[in-house]
Amino acid sequence: EKKIKCDLLLIAAGFVGAEKKLPELFKLEMTQRGAVATPEGKYSTNIPGVFAAGDVREKEIRQLTTAASDGTTAALLAEKYLSKLKG
Repeated sequence: EKKIKCDLLLIAAGFVGAEKKLPELFKLEMTQRGAVATPEGKYSTNIPGVFAAGDVREKEIRQLTTAASDGTTAALLAEKYLSKLKG
């Protein structure tokens, strides 16, 4: 185990099964179907500054196109969050 200070960390959950490690690593709330819990149409999680994107998020349509779009949106939201922290 090693602690590092960083402003932004992006984690690619990868293939089926990798997302199962997210709740234990980050204390993320999960849905009954095993996805990261986010408010409807949002990317925020139960942890401030942590955003979920792509197929780890509960949504009606799961495919590469929506995952890529989600990743862009989550990255921009993370940048906005960090800008507020820095004032």
